[in-house]
Amino acid sequence: MTAVPAWARGFEGEAIIAPAHGRRPGEYLAKLGRAYFDGMDDPWAKRLDRLLRNLETRFDPTVVLIESRSGLHHTAAAAVTDIGAEVLLFANDSESSWTDYDILFRHWRDRDLAAKIRDRLWIVSALTPPDDEYRYLERFRERARALFGKHLYDEVSSHAAPCGEEVFFDLRDGDAPHDPLRIYRESAFAAGAALDRFEKAAVDLAYGAFLSRFDDLIDGGREVR
Repeated sequence: MTAVPAWARGFEGEAIIAPAHGRRPGEYLAKLGRAYFDGMDDPWAKRLDRLLRNLETRFDPTVVLIESRSGLHHTAAAAVTDIGAEVLLFANDSESSWTDYDILFRHWRDRDLAAKIRDRLWIVSALTPPDDEYRYLERFRERARALFGKHLYDEVSSHAAPCGEEVFFDLRDGDAPHDPLRIYRESAFAAGAALDRFEKAAVDLAYGAFLSRFDDLIDGGREVR
């Protein structure tokens, strides 16, 4: 079940949505509960992977975006551990953000998942202030590096080259997962206008740097899901 949303009909490309429900959601919460239920032969993660592969075969998209609910949710868990997706970790420089991610990263580390997922993680500075960008991102990057270093990076001396499967990144390594992708705080979005009514200049200011990083990934031949 897919649809082209009204707000995407003027795009240069095409956006196709597989919505969570149709025109008549009905007993939506009960349906959602059944969707996440793990059967004996066909668990949730396997069904999600099959759905994605079927959609990719049908539409051959450049990028597949999976919007999961925040927190430790079935969709997010499957995307991280079972279907090999690139994972965007949206954060702001607040104690609550860093505490929440510390709990999540500790969970991954204690279950020996670090080596499996750490090269697919991207931290995103979701509300970067354009008027204080440098100082804000310096602090954000330091906190992110401390978090990744504590739970997901290997303990390799900064004076020695990593070897084998070891993963270590310096603070200012632009290819590191702790180096933040930037989305800028833009006042035009605060009013909550429809997506097709935003001025292109406002969208470019807010998301230009963020999308540029993904263009680099795609141009490099890397599969992004």
